Amino acid sequence: MVETSEVSKNENKINTKELLGDVFYGAVKGIGGLALKLFTNLEIEGKENIPLRGKAILTTVSKNVIRDLLIISQVSGRKIHFMLNPKLMRHQIAGPVLKSLGMIRSTESKDDTEPIDNVFRILNEEGDLVAMTPEAKLDRETKIKSMAAIIKFAVAADAPIIPIAVVRKKTKLFNMVNSNGFKVKVGNPLPLDKKLNRDKYRSQRYEIAEDILNIIESLEEEEELEEENNK
Repeated sequence: MVETSEVSKNENKINTKELLGDVFYGAVKGIGGLALKLFTNLEIEGKENIPLRGKAILTTVSKNVIRDLLIISQVSGRKIHFMLNPKLMRHQIAGPVLKSLGMIRSTESKDDTEPIDNVFRILNEEGDLVAMTPEAKLDRETKIKSMAAIIKFAVAADAPIIPIAVVRKKTKLFNMVNSNGFKVKVGNPLPLDKKLNRDKYRSQRYEIAEDILNIIESLEEEEELEEENNK
């Protein structure tokens, strides 16, 4: 009886912690979304491509990780768990805040399996959304390698990859002041063949990784062309 009582107390503690985390996430997302709408005229195109239920991996090429985290969180009413650089997650101030928002760190070595376990827990057990975003400052080869790793996660979890572009655009704040704003373009979900995780399909996996990068770039170029035509 004592053991059962202790288990029940521990479960209640976990549920309370998760509930508080969800409330905190909703508050930060709501305040951030309001600020983005007021001061950047944030637009989102393709929001319907984010599933209302079930798992998926969202990916972009991030020019500013914290900024893009806040912007991409607006594409769905659902919670999005971002995989972030371990250095950022260890930051004395930012780290605890990000953890309480449901963010997870990326791996630090081949033997570091905790982040991998966290991703599969979020995708398979919770049926939630995960965002993995290679940084724009990386060279092309490293971006392809990072995207190929994301493909391995997606195939293993049987989750589609959804490419996203975050694009700067000219806007008028309050219909008066010229300023720089943002637009998010969400691409179609990309289902992946299970065979891609086999060693003999490594080169094909890298080709698809480059294709996904090209899709993100084409979404950016479409918006830039549209803005140019509207001048």
